[in-house]
Amino acid sequence: MTGSLPVGHPWFAAEDAGGGVTRLWEPYVDPFLESNVWHVRGSETDLVVDAANGIGPLRPAVDVLSEGRPTIVVATHEHFDHIGGLHEFEDRRCHEADAAMLDANRLVLMRGDFPGWLIEDYAYYGSPLPGDVALSAVPEVGFDVRAWRTPDASVTSFVGEGDRVDLGDRVFVVLETPGHTPGSVCLFEEETGTLFTGDAVYVDARLGWEDPVAFAASLERLRGLGARVVHGGHGRSFDGQELERTVETTLPELGDG
Repeated sequence: MTGSLPVGHPWFAAEDAGGGVTRLWEPYVDPFLESNVWHVRGSETDLVVDAANGIGPLRPAVDVLSEGRPTIVVATHEHFDHIGGLHEFEDRRCHEADAAMLDANRLVLMRGDFPGWLIEDYAYYGSPLPGDVALSAVPEVGFDVRAWRTPDASVTSFVGEGDRVDLGDRVFVVLETPGHTPGSVCLFEEETGTLFTGDAVYVDARLGWEDPVAFAASLERLRGLGARVVHGGHGRSFDGQELERTVETTLPELGDG
């Protein structure tokens, strides 16, 4: 099975999300493990929000978009599907509360090697488990599906509440939004109402949290921002009204813990 997988090139697909934002994703990865990478073009510096699984190289896809400008990568939280490509970049940031956990839960690609917590996650979110391997292609000839693990991740600096990510002509402010993980953050550009939420909020799938009290407070905060366009960690982008509806339907679940 694994030896017959084709090479998927380029590894990342890309689409224009509007407003100077590009969505990147890994089309050859099992849908449950797929996550969004967001690239924001700046006049002096570019921003990348999250870094996917690290199975295939992310940097070449970003370099095409950044055209030589320096790049800041911010991980919204520590889960493996958002930090795998961090090691490819020089400027890597996340919240200090999640930094110590970056290497705690590593992805494996063989279904038979899945740890119990990952199988439980598939069940919680109502996603079918993959077949023998969680890929439909490999990033290069000779790629060892059985031996692969999430690459080591580390950050070069921390972000926290109120920090500014200045791209020259655009500024995103860091919002601490714990609950999904202790160090989850969002990035908000007030001028345009553009919000990057990581796994704090997305649509068309169930949300998940470690701390329901903190998560409820974070959802309430995000609902009150006045965001106009929201780019989540998974799935499609959506508007502020859909953000508000998602918060409204999720809050009652949090009351049950």
